[in-house]
Amino acid sequence: MSNSVSSPVGKVGNANFPVDENGVVYHLGVANNGLAQRVLTVGDYGRASKLRDKLLEQPVKTTEHRGFHIHTGTYKGVRVSIVSIGMGTPMMDFLVREGRFVAVGPMAIIRYGTCGSLRDVPVGSLAIAKDCVLIRRNPDHWHPEGKDAQPYDISLPFAGDSALIGNLTTAFQKGEGLEGRQVVVGTNATGDSFYSSQGRQDANFDDHNQDLINKLMQRYPEASTLEMETFQLYHLATRSKEPIKAAAATIILANRVDNTFLDNDTKSALEIAGGRACLEALINTTL
Repeated sequence: MSNSVSSPVGKVGNANFPVDENGVVYHLGVANNGLAQRVLTVGDYGRASKLRDKLLEQPVKTTEHRGFHIHTGTYKGVRVSIVSIGMGTPMMDFLVREGRFVAVGPMAIIRYGTCGSLRDVPVGSLAIAKDCVLIRRNPDHWHPEGKDAQPYDISLPFAGDSALIGNLTTAFQKGEGLEGRQVVVGTNATGDSFYSSQGRQDANFDDHNQDLINKLMQRYPEASTLEMETFQLYHLATRSKEPIKAAAATIILANRVDNTFLDNDTKSALEIAGGRACLEALINTTL
């Protein structure tokens, strides 16, 4: 069976990049111009719905398909999409690749999620990733023939877009409902899992990750947060042949230093206030 990359991307019947007869991409469930140039992406579909109801002007077109929820409308008269993708780098891969296919013109994408903090920063603070590394579990380490393989690989960093990150930082510092919130700008680490690749200890599994966080901090002293999506956004944005400006911010939900966790009421308030700041950054960024 041929695996030729010469076939047109998005051709009906092409398994390389499947679309249907209407040009609808397989996972996002939208066709040409079904996604705005400016995208705010979150993990939780409930958060996306709250941001839609609180911040977008009517009317709003909503599409739900294969776990993706897309709400496209306007914010202060500028067309935007709010997209929930679930968790993990594969879901971000679907968003960026299929989103790039259906969006018309240059894009800006901001991820707004939650994270764990690697520093003595209080929960409820906000973090912005200037760049990001990927932590990958290496299964060869546990293979009988892989005795010399390290259990985890830590990649080189990829940076977000400096202009979009600058606008996002300003929006957080001046944002309504964010007064007095600490804003941390530093290196993010994206784990390919929630547990082992983020150094969480689980007595039920042999993970060999007891010193993973120390190794991360030794290699990247500016590392400040851990989560599961940002690296894929930053990496693909730099590899896209059509422009994509990328930035990522997170609510510090868990502090891995003092083992504290944010309360739900504060989290809910920060979802809206921070989401508003993300939309401000998106509409104030030139594409």
